Amino acid sequence: MKDAIRNLEFDLGKATIRSTSFESLDKVAELLVNKNFSLKLAGHTDNVGSNALNLKLSKDRAESIKAYLVEKGANPSRVEATGYGEAQPIKTNKTAIGRQMNRRVEFTLY
Repeated sequence: MKDAIRNLEFDLGKATIRSTSFESLDKVAELLVNKNFSLKLAGHTDNVGSNALNLKLSKDRAESIKAYLVEKGANPSRVEATGYGEAQPIKTNKTAIGRQMNRRVEFTLY
């Protein structure tokens, strides 16, 4: 699961999932289908752009992941997607590496 989180990539400023993320997401979808887990997706952004734009982008990215997983057979009622914008950084937004790490979708299986 950690690999899936690390390997997620989106087009800059968009909710389009890059093809490099598909293999990891397919593994997550397989878990959801075969083990009947539920999943909470939490979208996050860096602090570039307005708060409103980042909140929408984070939600759109989480919804994009949900749509991909549902397309692969996951039960839509068992996948929750929420956007938090730039409110919960895990690294500093003062460096490119920190901003990149803050642009993420976190997975919580339950």
